[in-house]
Amino acid sequence: MKSYRWGVIGPGTIAEYFANDLQLVKTPQKIVSVLSDHEKSVNEFSDKHNVEKRFLNLDDFISKGDVDIAYIATPHPLHYEAIKACLQNHIAVLCEKPIVINHEQFENIRILSKTNNTFLMEGMWIRFLPHIKRLLDLVSRKKIGELISVQASMSFKAPRDNCNRYFDPEKGGGSLLDLGIYCVFLSTILLGKPASVKAIGKLSDKNIDEACAILLSYNNNAYAMLESSLLVKQNGPAEIFGSTGVIRLLSPWFEKSAGIEVESNDGEIQKTPLDWEGHGLQFEIEEVVSCISKQQIESDLMPHALSKMILEIMDKIRDQIHVSYPKYE
Repeated sequence: MKSYRWGVIGPGTIAEYFANDLQLVKTPQKIVSVLSDHEKSVNEFSDKHNVEKRFLNLDDFISKGDVDIAYIATPHPLHYEAIKACLQNHIAVLCEKPIVINHEQFENIRILSKTNNTFLMEGMWIRFLPHIKRLLDLVSRKKIGELISVQASMSFKAPRDNCNRYFDPEKGGGSLLDLGIYCVFLSTILLGKPASVKAIGKLSDKNIDEACAILLSYNNNAYAMLESSLLVKQNGPAEIFGSTGVIRLLSPWFEKSAGIEVESNDGEIQKTPLDWEGHGLQFEIEEVVSCISKQQIESDLMPHALSKMILEIMDKIRDQIHVSYPKYE
């Protein structure tokens, strides 16, 4: 793999994890530019990670940043314009989930990626974590027989103050875009495109979803029951039920899981503890570096079609619970 010059757009909490885990990548990578609309954030991040080039304007970042790959970690509604600007200038993109607000926006940037022959990937970082890789291996080997259902939830007791983004529609707030997307991702990589989508939501006075419950059904009679919430903290394992047993992704299943448990219908349990260095973003970084080194414009593991399918499902859910972001859609 090659070494590349990275630019960070949006130096917040997740970008801190990214910068730290970048040091764990096998081939040395370097952050050379940082962009934010807050001067204090730019300087604090750059000072901490020894980054020389600092920008408060996207045009300046594009023209003067001297980057090969942009890592975008701004609030969701700001992703689209930043991605377009990068792809139009042949800067590869790794963008935090959800990559954009809806599937129409994604189709636009997918075409732009193809037209400009420039790499684009959604930063669905859990796709590359060891427990997800092991899960897919177990399922492919029919370790629990034919899949019957997926049950997953992600909840976070979000603070109610004017500084956080979770309840702010201007920042793409709501439980679905921030948390529920992990559940939708899990069901999609296991069961594919649902035949039907049913959802209910608890909306705030600003019409964003404080909580969301989802039922997906599939043509093979499998189903998924998914839930996200900003009101409670109640995260158990994600469970994948099959005809001969169940696989549990142990809590916290959506990040650094404690491991995987496989229980057969006769009660036998096999538990595989898991651990890794850092937060785990190095695995998706290594995928990006590998793909670009091979002149690919998308990842085989997190392809454009998968990101689009997830957004199509999420669009249907938002339509049913009456959540929209008119300023950005």
